[in-house]
Amino acid sequence: MKILVTGASGLVGSRFVELYPNSKDLLTPDLDEFDLMNPGEYLIKNSPDVVLNFAAYTNVSESQKQRDDKFGPCWQINVEGTRNLVAALPTSTHLIHISTDMVFPGSASDPGPYSPDHEPSTNNHELTWYGYTKAEAERIVGGTIVRLIYPVRAKYPAKLDYLRKPLDLFNQGKLYPLFTDQHTSMTYIDEACLSLQKIINENLTGIFHLSCPDTFTPYEIITYMLEKLGKDISGVQKTSIDPTRYPQFGGLKPSFASSPWRQIVDKLIEQGIGTA
Repeated sequence: MKILVTGASGLVGSRFVELYPNSKDLLTPDLDEFDLMNPGEYLIKNSPDVVLNFAAYTNVSESQKQRDDKFGPCWQINVEGTRNLVAALPTSTHLIHISTDMVFPGSASDPGPYSPDHEPSTNNHELTWYGYTKAEAERIVGGTIVRLIYPVRAKYPAKLDYLRKPLDLFNQGKLYPLFTDQHTSMTYIDEACLSLQKIINENLTGIFHLSCPDTFTPYEIITYMLEKLGKDISGVQKTSIDPTRYPQFGGLKPSFASSPWRQIVDKLIEQGIGTA
C-alpha cells in the first residue's frame, strides 16, 4: 500500500509518520515536491492508494484577519487546495481528509459535544474564518473525514499546542487567566495515529471523531497538569469566557475508544512534556 501524507512535517502529521509501523509505505513530500494548488502531476507520477490530507492553513488568529477574503491564504489552501486535490485524485484512491471541531459553533443554541453525524455550520459568522474554511472543505470532500480537537503531544519543537503553550507561559510567569466556564475536549495525537492506522488498514469510510471521551474546562486541565508537574498553582487566575468571541460548549464524541483527559495528561507527563 502506498500512502501519501500531506502536511507530514506538521504537529499531527509528523507524529503519524513517526509512529506508522511501515515507513516504506509512506510518501511524505515537502512543499517543493507537492503543491495543493497543483497536485495532479505528483498524483499521476506516484499513484497513491491512500491520501491522508493533513495539509491546511491552521493559524486561527491570522485567519481572522482574512475573514471573507477568498483570495487570502486560509481560503486558498483550505478550500481551493482541497478542491484541487479532490478533482485530481484517481477514482481508486481513498482520501482521508483531516478536519476540526471548529466546523461547529460551540454555542448555547448549538452546543457540543458533537457526534460525527452532526452537520457542520453553514453560517460564516458563527464560526471562525478558519472553521468556516474547514467546513467548506468538508462539503467538497464529502467522503472520509476525520475531525480532531486541540491535538496534543509531549514534544514538538516547531509548534506549541493546547497544553505546552500554557505550560511554557506559566514557566515564564506570563500565564493568562483561565476560563472556568468553557467546556471542550482534546485529541491525544498518539492515540489518534493508531485510529488513523485502523481507518487505513481496514479501509473504513465515513466521518470519524478522534477525541477524549470527557470534557473539561481550561482551568481544570491546565491546573491539573501543573500540579502533576509539582508546580504551585496558587497564583493561577480564573476568568469567564466571552461567548461572542470564543466557543463555550464544544467537544467531540469519539468514534474509537480513547483515554479520558486526566489519563492523557498523565501519559504526556510520562513522555516528558514538562521537559520539552
